[in-house]
Amino acid sequence: MDEKKLIEQQIFNDTSAYQDIMDLPYTSSKRHLPMEQIDRAAQFAPFGALEGFSSLIKDKTKDYTRKKYSTAAEEKCITQQLNYLETHPLKVDVNYFNDKSGYYEHLKGYLKKIEPQKGRVTFDETSIVIVNIRAIKLV
Repeated sequence: MDEKKLIEQQIFNDTSAYQDIMDLPYTSSKRHLPMEQIDRAAQFAPFGALEGFSSLIKDKTKDYTRKKYSTAAEEKCITQQLNYLETHPLKVDVNYFNDKSGYYEHLKGYLKKIEPQKGRVTFDETSIVIVNIRAIKLV
């Protein structure tokens, strides 16, 4: 059962507080005409803009998680990929942790140089710390 139905059950299942008015007949207003169905639905339309907003936030937070440190096996794999790219100029998508922004970002480009003594690699114009690289995929 989805979250909406669970909340609805929690709110509307206990009607004991309203037993005194449950059997009273409906009386329409003598001052106001009944609202048209289309107008009744339109008053809730602004909330339609929020539909799917929470799922969008969840999708974005997956991209912007805090830094996770790679295992030795993952670092070895990334090093092998970088060594391969040094001799094979292929366009790749690099997922890396940006120290300035504090989030993971994607960079699409070609490997320009590897500086093992500095622990950095350069893709096009961007220099990245090797241990901050999370994944390298072919584009």
